[in-house]
Amino acid sequence: MEEYAEYTSHSPEDTARIAAEVASQLRAGDIILYEGDMGAGKTTFTKGLAAALGITDTVTSPTFALVNEYTEGRLPLFHFDLYRIDSYDDLYAIGFLDYLDRGGIIAAEWSENIGGLEQELAGDSSRTILRIRIEKSGENERRIKVSGHIICPVCGGAELMRAVVKQTGEQISVCEECEALWTEPRISADNARVFAGYMESKGLKPYWNELETGEYI
Repeated sequence: MEEYAEYTSHSPEDTARIAAEVASQLRAGDIILYEGDMGAGKTTFTKGLAAALGITDTVTSPTFALVNEYTEGRLPLFHFDLYRIDSYDDLYAIGFLDYLDRGGIIAAEWSENIGGLEQELAGDSSRTILRIRIEKSGENERRIKVSGHIICPVCGGAELMRAVVKQTGEQISVCEECEALWTEPRISADNARVFAGYMESKGLKPYWNELETGEYI
């Protein structure tokens, strides 16, 4: 799994905006695995997700409930706290795996407590697993790193490929289906360009064989 985007948040409002970008790419069954220290902002990020999904209920930390369910909005959101969970037996006991088939988004804090959880969940290719690490980089500043297999935010129909343009050495991210293209680390519909237009702006033929080391991200 490769890191595909890194953001800097200067406020809870920034974090909510970043969460909304991530939410725009989520589909039923997708999973978010959070990593980060206590107080880093995982619940704040989840509040932004919920708002972007159209959920109006108040989002709170599931520390004591273990899971909070928010079933209104575009997709249901199941917010887990795995701080006190350290084995697969515990996961089964709290019903975590049952939520995989409920057609919503799972957002799990303290996912790093369960060794190999990401690999265990990756067996089903119908769902996307995003790993989101939130780090304190100042009193109010947070560094947010998002990793996972990313569905094109323009057409929503294909995974994105990262490649290098042979002639220029520039690294790009591109959708083979709709030909949306990014030269920036941040991948969103707002900063997409068109593959053919980009190649022609460099004096190159808009041919896919002008790219090398392509791999899906």
